[in-house]
Amino acid sequence: MYLHTTDAHCHADFSKYADFSGLAFGVDLCVDACFPGDWEGLQKFDAFPVKKAYGIHPDLRVSEFDDMSFVESELFSTFLPSLEQYLISADAIGETGLDSRLENRIPAALQRRLFAEQLRLAGKYGLPAVIHCVGMYGAVFEILKAWTAEYSPTMEERLEGKKERRFLLHAASCSPEMAREFEKIGARFSFGLRELSSERGRRCAAAVSPDRLMVESDSATSRKTMEETIAKLAEFRNADDIELSELLYSNFIEFYSK
Repeated sequence: MYLHTTDAHCHADFSKYADFSGLAFGVDLCVDACFPGDWEGLQKFDAFPVKKAYGIHPDLRVSEFDDMSFVESELFSTFLPSLEQYLISADAIGETGLDSRLENRIPAALQRRLFAEQLRLAGKYGLPAVIHCVGMYGAVFEILKAWTAEYSPTMEERLEGKKERRFLLHAASCSPEMAREFEKIGARFSFGLRELSSERGRRCAAAVSPDRLMVESDSATSRKTMEETIAKLAEFRNADDIELSELLYSNFIEFYSK
């Protein structure tokens, strides 16, 4: 058992939980509510030591609506203004990003606009962004490169605790070369058992600098799952698992601290 076990990106069925006791004890975690119907549920945990991320996933759960035209018309006039109200108590925005698998249902132009608007809000509130990316790493990189370049804190602002813009590529599986480019613009990376069980994911995780690493479940979390994830990451990085667990905890706290 590790002194600190973390989960940088997990989800919860909020209808099942009356309070924090329903989630995993002994795990420092960030719960992502990335659909409008989940935002109120996540507020249940305001009084507990849980990091909270609010956002709009590129999938949009369009099956919940009768037609796409309604979603597109309401997205920017209703959903995004509502999201902003939750960001006051948030630790991050997300997950948000681009997904090539969705282009037959969610046009790429709409995905990009939604992504850009959420990054704008992240900048406005000084929040890190949790990024979803499938098959569109080049496009996501260019958008994030422009976003991170928009703001750099002055020395006085740094002394006040303000940070460079930063983001987490969750379920990362880009190439090692792409990972190194992402690092240059402030990326952190989180990996779950799924990524660490694939050659592509392992190659990406092996290329990431130690101070940019985190682990995740991308589902309902448990201490057992996260300890297995840490052990698997330690094994192929040839690292001591106890030391790695402490490093992951330090990275988690640094990323989500305001």
